[in-house]
Amino acid sequence: MRYTIVILSLLAALAATGAAQAAAHMAGDLPRRAALGFAVEPDDGAIKVVQVDEASAAAAAGLRVGDQIMSISSGWTGNVLDDVDRIRRTPGNSELGLTVSRQAQRLDLKFTVPPRPLEDMPGMDSYYDVAEVGGARLRTITAVPAGSSGRLPVLLLTQWVSCGSIEHNAQSPWRRAAAQFVRAQKIALVRVERASDGDSEGPACHKLDYDTEVRHYVEAFDAVLLSNNRLDPSRVFIMGSSLGSTTAPLVGLALQERGRRVLGAAVQGGGAVTYFERMMHFERFYLERRPDAVKPHEIHDQMMKRIHFLHEYLIAGRSPDEIVRDDAEMAALRKDIRGLGAGEHYGRPYAWHQQAARRNFLAAWAALDARVLVVFGEYDQFETAHGHAIIAQMVNRLRPGTARYLEIKGADHDLVMHRTAEEAYADAESTQRRDKEFFDALAQMMRQAMR
Repeated sequence: MRYTIVILSLLAALAATGAAQAAAHMAGDLPRRAALGFAVEPDDGAIKVVQVDEASAAAAAGLRVGDQIMSISSGWTGNVLDDVDRIRRTPGNSELGLTVSRQAQRLDLKFTVPPRPLEDMPGMDSYYDVAEVGGARLRTITAVPAGSSGRLPVLLLTQWVSCGSIEHNAQSPWRRAAAQFVRAQKIALVRVERASDGDSEGPACHKLDYDTEVRHYVEAFDAVLLSNNRLDPSRVFIMGSSLGSTTAPLVGLALQERGRRVLGAAVQGGGAVTYFERMMHFERFYLERRPDAVKPHEIHDQMMKRIHFLHEYLIAGRSPDEIVRDDAEMAALRKDIRGLGAGEHYGRPYAWHQQAARRNFLAAWAALDARVLVVFGEYDQFETAHGHAIIAQMVNRLRPGTARYLEIKGADHDLVMHRTAEEAYADAESTQRRDKEFFDALAQMMRQAMR
């Protein structure tokens, strides 16, 4: 759930030795976005270049890490979030002009950006299409084992909070593990690019609210299940990652009510306590796990202030701007609420979080007639063990033996290993990962559900 707006497009690896040759197929008329070759993120009211691909046209034109983008040739609004979105939506094969500031100098750069390459998922054929949903046009991507025939079980992915394409990326360990999993299990993987991501056309990330996102998932997934005769709508599974763990049961229940047979739901990095409780835990971890910044005796008073702020924001439904307007203490606190920026919170609009706070996640889990897998990393930087375990506990109370809770010792929110919770919170460098344990447990759950 890292909040970095990434516009760097990375090529996927070629098929692994012994795997069938993968291919990608494009349908529909959505134009391909650009592989910009650089990444940016908002930085104190400006747009800062944080990564540049050395082999890109951007690098050849002279763009450097640390440059501050002052304007773009396709138009400039002066609103950081709107302008980041405009950069991200640059069409492929177009000329991009940037004015940047570097060490008090202004530079004008121009270069042609190629379209993003289609994904090359080892051993899988990828099919790109379009779903028209409520005024948005969403890119759907369905990957099936190369050379397979007949109808396949389907795994649907609901995404984490931060925006960015969900195409296969060989440089992402988690996505490599997911690709290996679907190939080994001989199942189809279906993804929907958010309205803000990939080739999709619709609201920007900082304007896309929670209810709209859930509706987009439901209608786009249902359209794919109905239109693709390679997919078996009676053998559907849902996998939710991070904040996708909250949308997964909602999407699964909606599809179930539409007559699709959802056999199982697996989530990792997100629980089912109320969203208000969840965000309180975010703040508590922010205080508890930075020993150099916060003393133990300060936590109580800090939490009382944060509880008040979050109640006004998430339950009373007030904008953070309104909350701080006539309250100096709340105005000072706002600057230290984790992930809260100007007009957005973790990159999403305030309404996204307020709508999530009105959702009854446990009710969705209770009504979803499916097997359940819940995986928690012991040193998760955001979520609690209780928030995860309560899903399995409540489901098993209603349907004994159908839910499993798995805690992976030493793992963080992204299933990266650390020695302590504090090291995990500081994102200490680590190369050890536990993705395989999650996917092994998912394979077991799917086998049980399809018996």
